[in-house]
Amino acid sequence: MLISALNSTLGETNSLELSAKRSICVILVDGLGAHNLRNAAAHAGFLNSIATELAMCWFPATTATSITSFATASDPSSNGFLGYQVFNASNDSAMNLLSGWSSFEAGANYQKIATIAEQAQTKAVQFHTIAPSAYERSGFTGATMRGSAFHGVNSISDRFQKAKQLLKDSETKVVYLYIPELDQIAHAQGCSSTAWLNELELVDSQIRELSTAISKSAGIIVTADHGVVDINEANHIYLDEFISGDEFNFVGGDTRALYLYFKNDDVSEFRKLLEEKVGDSCYIVTTAELIAAGYFKPLSAASAKVAPDLFVLARKQVALYHRSFAKVKSLKMVGHHGSITHEELAIPLIKIGF
Repeated sequence: MLISALNSTLGETNSLELSAKRSICVILVDGLGAHNLRNAAAHAGFLNSIATELAMCWFPATTATSITSFATASDPSSNGFLGYQVFNASNDSAMNLLSGWSSFEAGANYQKIATIAEQAQTKAVQFHTIAPSAYERSGFTGATMRGSAFHGVNSISDRFQKAKQLLKDSETKVVYLYIPELDQIAHAQGCSSTAWLNELELVDSQIRELSTAISKSAGIIVTADHGVVDINEANHIYLDEFISGDEFNFVGGDTRALYLYFKNDDVSEFRKLLEEKVGDSCYIVTTAELIAAGYFKPLSAASAKVAPDLFVLARKQVALYHRSFAKVKSLKMVGHHGSITHEELAIPLIKIGF
């Protein structure tokens, strides 16, 4: 979507069929899947009143993968961001690809594909990122938004005010506005909670106000990185009840898409056990099977280094853990994502002013 926005400002054809605009604001609302938006229609009247196209995020349905692919016009099979928490076979280390970076430079060095911001620079198009100030020098920003002029703005309303200011001048530009708050609330309280619905109302009203403030030479795109499903604690599945943590180098991924990295090269017996124990609610698959099914493309060297031996993918209303590797805080999460269900992969694509 960012690459289409850039091409639109250049007057070039693009996959989203956007008409040419001098400036475009791309708003990514973390965790606002198409199903989440539709189910909360009474709290997002403006967004639901606009004709919404349906898009799909990359698998896994998680922020690290989706935003990296969005920010580089690449896919996770190529860019090394194959999931959220992974195990790097080249140096035997666990990696949190979203928040586990030691520095801006560490993320930039890991993800070497040119960002859309860098591509914009070469074409004399300004690229601005508006996001919470804590993200300015994060490793994930280094991997995804290097080359961008970063504006650290902590409140949602102030972020939209900054976007209005940037869209007013006559310079050709792409503005990326990131809203992480809905996803954060969903994890803690669920996407049916009053807090989540109130935050959605705020976001909806701010987008409506921005749409009335822009000129005819500007456009807005609203999208998300994944959807969220609420899971009761009674529907948690704990893999440690039948496979010891001693069998693994690491268990990563997300709570609806566990990545299993075994110490033993032969995982056939473990797969059989998993199919027996959780096969009614989960798919147990390999990387090769996901490639054959079209969820991945053939893996680059960077992505192959972090590919697990087995994936456990939720297909019913369950959340997945191995408590030898899960953080205690994650056991209390209400909102979850990561798997291949439509609720998690389907995201809105809303065009305003085109």
